[in-house]
Amino acid sequence: MRRNVLITMSGGTTSVINATLCGLITGIRKHLPAGGRILAGHPGIVGLLAGQVRDLTGLSTADLGRLYRTPASGFIGTTRVEPVDDSWRQPLQERFAEFDVGYFVNIGGSGTIQQSRKIGDLVGEEVAIAAVPKTVDNDFGDPDFVDTYFTPGFPSCANYWRHKTHIMNLENLGACSHDQILIAQTFGRQTGFLAACARLGDPERRMPLMLLLPEDLQTKSQVVARLQAMVAEHGRAIVVMSEGYDVADFAKRYDASGQIMYGSTDTTNAQLLMAACFEAGLRARVFLPGFDQRSDSRFVSTIDLESAYGVGLHTAKSLSDGERSFFASVCRMPAALNGIGFTSLPFAELPTNMHRRLKPEWVAEGAFDVTDAFIDYASTLIGEGQLPLPNSQQNEFFAY
Repeated sequence: MRRNVLITMSGGTTSVINATLCGLITGIRKHLPAGGRILAGHPGIVGLLAGQVRDLTGLSTADLGRLYRTPASGFIGTTRVEPVDDSWRQPLQERFAEFDVGYFVNIGGSGTIQQSRKIGDLVGEEVAIAAVPKTVDNDFGDPDFVDTYFTPGFPSCANYWRHKTHIMNLENLGACSHDQILIAQTFGRQTGFLAACARLGDPERRMPLMLLLPEDLQTKSQVVARLQAMVAEHGRAIVVMSEGYDVADFAKRYDASGQIMYGSTDTTNAQLLMAACFEAGLRARVFLPGFDQRSDSRFVSTIDLESAYGVGLHTAKSLSDGERSFFASVCRMPAALNGIGFTSLPFAELPTNMHRRLKPEWVAEGAFDVTDAFIDYASTLIGEGQLPLPNSQQNEFFAY
């Protein structure tokens, strides 16, 4: 029987992704066969195919403590690759045999689940396969938000946008005589989860705040007309929009997996909206945060961090219990602490497309806003907000 565990990461990163890795390592040491090694493809599945594998077996308790709080994926790396097909069969089988892999854990988003399913088909029954969630977009899982209550990484990014909304309000208040409109763009592709989280910074709706959500797409002229009305009433306006809120057509670039790379395009929807504002006689400025919104450790939600770690522990325990092809998920469990628990969902029972959007009852249709029901959902995930870093040692992160 093969004894080693292989862990890989796919897609974008989060501020709590290494907490999941720590949970996996801790759980593997406790539950899986003694004598097996804990390996990681570096980076990801590409590293495995190239024979670039790191041995994490000997990490100390102190190492894991630092890694637990380390944001982003610099420790073992992550990749985006083209969809796995039958041409991967022999290379994968050879590498899994070479490194004596009996358990494979793939951390990532919706594409990673499909990738994990296919890899399971290619490497055969000798290897138990698990996919573990990670994405700030919160855009995959069941539409009822029960089996997948949220994806690890989302609550911390929600906290980032709660904070940034306060800062943008202060900036806009001070500079509105010459910058009437401040436009910020979030991650999110075709979903508005993160743009919606700006409302967490103004739950009482005191700011002249406008949310542009792909779930409630309005025309450019409707958006500009609303901004004109807001400026007429308040002298200013703040816009928080999803990167996938289409203002106008523009050339898009795609990664190897076929997803749009909004952060690598020649222009952005926020810039197009700024241009439309100027055409209408409105002065606007754009705020375009990049990777920091998903990896700034100052805004880590304690609930997010603990859940990311917990789903790693759960995955290792499920593998030790004999589960073989499954998606480990953070689920809604009202009787548990914070109403959060963990579950394993067999690949065979999952829909092919797990993409999800904001619930209709969370969107204030036509009002450029979300409802209080969304505020209730998202605010419970932030918990205590940012974590204090011990002794102000903010840069004592773990990296090779």
